[in-house]
Amino acid sequence: MTQPAPAPAPTPDGDPWWISNYRGTGYLERYGSHDGATTRRDVAFLAARLALQTDHTILDLCCAFARHTAELTRRGYTHTTGVDLSQDLLDHAAATAAADGERINLLHADVRGLPLDDGCADAVLLLFNSFGFLDTTDEDLGVLREAFRVLRPGGRMAMDHFTPHPDTTGMGTRTVRGDHAETTQQVTWDPATRRLNRHTTTAYDDGTTDTSHSSVRLYTPAELTELLHAAGFVVDEQFGGYDARPLTADSSRHLVTAHRP
Repeated sequence: MTQPAPAPAPTPDGDPWWISNYRGTGYLERYGSHDGATTRRDVAFLAARLALQTDHTILDLCCAFARHTAELTRRGYTHTTGVDLSQDLLDHAAATAAADGERINLLHADVRGLPLDDGCADAVLLLFNSFGFLDTTDEDLGVLREAFRVLRPGGRMAMDHFTPHPDTTGMGTRTVRGDHAETTQQVTWDPATRRLNRHTTTAYDDGTTDTSHSSVRLYTPAELTELLHAAGFVVDEQFGGYDARPLTADSSRHLVTAHRP
């Protein structure tokens, strides 16, 4: 049986992992070279399923380096805004867009308390397993309630979440090569807390290294559906992936769309 990883150690400045992990370039080394074709596929699917219009106000919450924000903007959805708590990742997103001769809208904010008016958005995205970071289910529910608050009545939301599937919980140790570093992750599953824990070491080409820890709560499709209902959403569609495959008991990914009634 896979042994639980130690609880994430506190960072030197006392911040939780979901702040400290997204400072600097470590996250970019792990995921910054994400396949552009995959992002284009994701956006095409979401635009169709959410019936997005180019004049819609779209919020890409926990956007990281804003790959979905950028692709939506390229497709004419110019009222799209990427929202994230990491200023480093937002700065990278802005610089990347500028280098391509583009401009994207970005907002530095905490998803638990968005500085936005009630009902300001036509659509909200919460993608690439950017949910379940907080310590308790009640805190996670608070994120969904905030997403509900900023949606107009009839507004749509899409979430992409990994399920507690053996392909996810049994990853073990893996190594990823980025542009300037090699990252090794030890991934373990704690069945008691239902959390996926990662111990990450990034070795940069200049000889420096850094380590980090993370812990994400994985919800089953039934659990996530219950949370969405508790936040006020009506669930519309559920899939096992961006190819519209049916959601089954063997799905490692849960893609769900919902709306605010």
